[in-house]
Amino acid sequence: MEKSRKRVKTALVIFIIPVLALAGRLFYIQILCHDEFAEAATSQHEIAVEGLDTRGQILDRNLKPITGGSYQYYYIVKKERMTAEYRSLLDMMGGSQIASADSDYYVYRTEDYDDEVNQRLKDGCNAYVFRSRSRYSASQPACHLVGYLNQAEKRGVSGLEYLFEKKLKAGENRLVLTADAAGNILPGIAPSIKSSEKLADEDRGVVTSIELGLQKKCESLLSKFSSGACIVADCASGEILAMASVPTFNPNNISQYLTEDSDCLINKSLQAAYPPGSVFKLVVAAAALENGICTTDRKYRCEGHIEAEGVSVACSTAPDGGHGEIDMDEAIAKSCNCYFVQLGQAVGREKILEMACRLGLGSKVFEDFPEETSGYVPETGETAIQDISNISIGQGRLLATPLQVSGITAIIAGGGTAGPLRLLAGEGAAPASQAVPAGAGTGTEKEQVISTQTALKLQNMMKSVMTYGTGSHVEWTAPVWGKSGTAEASRKGRDVKDCWFTGYCDIAAAEGKVKRFVITVFAEDGTSGSATALPVFKEIVEYLSNIRG
Repeated sequence: MEKSRKRVKTALVIFIIPVLALAGRLFYIQILCHDEFAEAATSQHEIAVEGLDTRGQILDRNLKPITGGSYQYYYIVKKERMTAEYRSLLDMMGGSQIASADSDYYVYRTEDYDDEVNQRLKDGCNAYVFRSRSRYSASQPACHLVGYLNQAEKRGVSGLEYLFEKKLKAGENRLVLTADAAGNILPGIAPSIKSSEKLADEDRGVVTSIELGLQKKCESLLSKFSSGACIVADCASGEILAMASVPTFNPNNISQYLTEDSDCLINKSLQAAYPPGSVFKLVVAAAALENGICTTDRKYRCEGHIEAEGVSVACSTAPDGGHGEIDMDEAIAKSCNCYFVQLGQAVGREKILEMACRLGLGSKVFEDFPEETSGYVPETGETAIQDISNISIGQGRLLATPLQVSGITAIIAGGGTAGPLRLLAGEGAAPASQAVPAGAGTGTEKEQVISTQTALKLQNMMKSVMTYGTGSHVEWTAPVWGKSGTAEASRKGRDVKDCWFTGYCDIAAAEGKVKRFVITVFAEDGTSGSATALPVFKEIVEYLSNIRG
């Protein structure tokens, strides 16, 4: 009996000792050496992947991405698993190899996707597949405003990409994947981007004032023009809701536009200046009223043409025999050249040019926006007495950008006050609203540029344009004010007509409120302001009525 007990005790000791040893080993592995063994089981593999968009986003006012093109598919295969068969499958899908030569993996990128081929690659060579958006689409919205990158350095060289380079700049293009000890990438674990700067996404984005749907509508309307621009702004806030320019370009392939004959990369809204034509008559009228030269009742006679200081000017809008005796209101409505040549003589070059500068011509709208032009307003000393005829009808050496013309219209629509036009969304709309360059237009203060009385008189004149003048042949669905303009110009040795229509509209909004929008349309080489630019103005008014109603 005693011997049996000893045998049991011995057996228990023999059993307990390895159990305790095993428990100790498990404690050592699971607790004391957990991190070391976990790291041995899996490893972080960094793979150089080109083309990933690691820059901060450019967003519209509703936080919809403006940048972000088509989906691209990435296939990552360990080199030892790649065969001619799988390489052929990737080539068939248009895949391009992009990993560096010293990598342990092949990386292919393609814009095509085939579910059957995708499954064969996963099953056959354990391919790791993920998708990412390119920076730009081939038909990139607001391409001139967004700008483009130096692809080699991934650095912004134009537009908002340049202006906000520090805020948007990309981190390192290093893709971090989780693999086991043998280097096999573990499925189901999403890849991450290793960035050189640890910035939160909201600190790397730029929220613009652009409304993407309206932007696309304006671009679609402008597509009928060979060259032109369109700007829509909120009159109260100065926020630019759309800034479109044609011809457009594909920012994925800039090299094809770098020729002497191409002007696709020029933002016609603010990087090109044109003779303002008859829209400048608003400036001449403002100069007359602000300086007390005359009232709107002042009449001049139009006989269809006029000789002034040896310069002959025709009135292209007059019937045979001219408009006859008309006042300032009628002259704006009918865009009478003869009236404004005579009014210009009464006002004088100095006061007209002073008013042009006061209303923003000859000066940049934004600070430091890439390649914005200030247009041109000649000094009084640069003009002669015979130049008054051309100056009074917006011809000669005067040059204005569509953005500047939009600014003049906003001053009139705003009762004579001017606030800065802005490309960034209003305060509180964006996580990226802090610490932005002044070039984006960030101020909000308004100043009285012309008297409220003068602004109201100009508003009445612009209303007459739409009721019995050059804009009256169109049926309007909302209250509108406007001014047409047609300027004679020469481009590439050919005479052309630059066509303008600028104005504003009131659209009913929620809770009985009314929103006022300023719209400026410009087209190179058209027929006239009322025939070429006005139809686009009308379509935009109708679009705003539909989305706000």
